[in-house]
Amino acid sequence: MSLSKELRQTFRSLKYRDLRIFFAGQIISLSCTWMQMVALSWLVWRMTGSAVMLGVVEGCNLLPMLLFGLAGGALADRVDRRRVMIITQVLAMCQATVLAVLTLTNNIQVWHCVLLALFLGTVNAFEVPSRQAFVVNLVEREDLVNTISLGASMFNVARSLGPAAAGILVSMTSEGVCFAINAISYCAALTALLMIKGGRRAEAGSDKVEEKKLSDGVDFVIGKSSVRRIVIMACLISLFGLQYSVVLPIFASEILGGGVEVLGALRACNGVGALLAALTLASRAHGGILRPGVGVAAILYGLSLLAFSFSRTLWLSEAIMLVTGFAMVTMLSGAHSLVQLAVPDNLRGRVMSIYMTVLLGLAPIGSIFIGWLASRIGAPEALHLNAAIVAIAGVVYLIDLSSSRHR
Repeated sequence: MSLSKELRQTFRSLKYRDLRIFFAGQIISLSCTWMQMVALSWLVWRMTGSAVMLGVVEGCNLLPMLLFGLAGGALADRVDRRRVMIITQVLAMCQATVLAVLTLTNNIQVWHCVLLALFLGTVNAFEVPSRQAFVVNLVEREDLVNTISLGASMFNVARSLGPAAAGILVSMTSEGVCFAINAISYCAALTALLMIKGGRRAEAGSDKVEEKKLSDGVDFVIGKSSVRRIVIMACLISLFGLQYSVVLPIFASEILGGGVEVLGALRACNGVGALLAALTLASRAHGGILRPGVGVAAILYGLSLLAFSFSRTLWLSEAIMLVTGFAMVTMLSGAHSLVQLAVPDNLRGRVMSIYMTVLLGLAPIGSIFIGWLASRIGAPEALHLNAAIVAIAGVVYLIDLSSSRHR
């Protein structure tokens, strides 16, 4: 296949005007959101030097998904999804503004970080299901996997640019500048949402309210073996696979002997690997490859996290972060695509909210656990345990997938 044909195949979903506009607004906003996340974790570490507090703040950002994620999914299937996203973007802008003002005026305290993380997490619990359901309604079904993979590409471009920018800005100015830039960046996302015309596909969330029962989504997940298998693995990934970010500031400062610039570099390398995975999926992925690929990627992800926990050299840690990012996105984006392919649109908001509630909602428990464990036995040793569980989860997934084929 020629390079031009390869590029057309990889980016074919961008033929949809509304999707182009949506991605443009999101990549600006998400880059600055990642910048805020890195700056906030560094701020908490700088103020407290506590692994436990890093876990608490990370957990507070994700806990509302466990509490309100299902309600957010039900809402996504009942009302105009674009309207939900506009309201939540405005609220997130307010959160970043308050965080910026408190930090720039030197009035920030740890309890402010905790409460503001809880607030943003609550906003995200309603925004994420609507966004997940909204974006796939902008394209036709045959472009679904490509759209999800390009969305992951966009997310990981942001995950590369944002942390790198945070490392530079915090070292030159302060965390408050990152928070202020993030607040301004929401204007791009809001402008894009207002520009989207929203044809028939984007209005799929406006069916009659009485037809929308949360139990229908639960019944679908339980009854569909392919989705149930992914949700079970997502439970283990949520509890043990997403927590490396909690201890990353400790690795950057105490193990690798650097500062916020090292933290930003590690995050950026992880994002580059994730971007490569997302583009690969956008070009070549389909359901037949993704089903076993998710399990293989989980095993690779666990092994790469284990390797990172043993590394004491910056260049090697950065190289491992590339592999970790590649494996993580292959696993998460692949699982996401398989769920989206399996679910009918009238259940999409509720089923995706169940999946995201499991994937993100259980993570606060894991964040607090790894923070506590790191304070007791050390960050590398805590990551050893988490990495091993993730790899085992991938093996169990593949065994179950293989056995289901022979029934």
